[in-house]
Amino acid sequence: MRKALKTVLCVALVLALAVVIALRVLPPMNAPAQSAAATPTPAATVAPTPTPEPDNGLPKVNTGSWELTLVNAQHSIGEAVPEDLAELEGGRYFDARAVDALKDFIAAARAEGLSVCLSSAYRSYNEQTYLFNRKVSQCGGDEAAAARIVNRPGTSEHQLGLCADITDKFYEVKTQALEKTALYQWMYAHCQDYGFILRYPADKQDITGVMYEPWHFRYVGREAAAYIMGNGLCLEEFLDLYK
Repeated sequence: MRKALKTVLCVALVLALAVVIALRVLPPMNAPAQSAAATPTPAATVAPTPTPEPDNGLPKVNTGSWELTLVNAQHSIGEAVPEDLAELEGGRYFDARAVDALKDFIAAARAEGLSVCLSSAYRSYNEQTYLFNRKVSQCGGDEAAAARIVNRPGTSEHQLGLCADITDKFYEVKTQALEKTALYQWMYAHCQDYGFILRYPADKQDITGVMYEPWHFRYVGREAAAYIMGNGLCLEEFLDLYK
């Protein structure tokens, strides 16, 4: 009898221990079930790297800006007058926005001991008309021949007020021989430093439609001037690069 009672007590004790162990290991019935998969941490948003524009080596200039206005036989400005003209020496006028650049260009040449004559700068539509008609008469009425020497009214850069005829003294008739003067050689070498170009080079006559003029310097701004002169271009060729 006692042996049986001990057996029962042992069994009861084992069951009690099993219950206690089970209660400690198993979670409570009302505990929320854990998610099978943890919520992923959102990745930080990285701004995309912009694709750089291709670098074609051209200066970043606005070809529609005033200093790059193209005037030639195909691009007339009619009877337009510059917005603001500033007076230079000898009663000459130049576009007020670029007049300081021209003054510096001339002053630098004189500082080199060179003689500078500003033989022409801004010319009005009416003045250009007079000069053109006179040249037509000298060419025996041949307007096409005259237009290669003197631009038709409305198609001259002088009417823009952005170009100047610069020689070492006053010449009644300017010829290609002026390229041999020390003044021209210095100005040709340094014009881009002041934003100017030789507008009508000898090897670009078929493009410009104007004879070689080693006295005619045009303001286009320093960046454009450096590229044009450095690459042996005329203004027409330079502007075509942006089309």
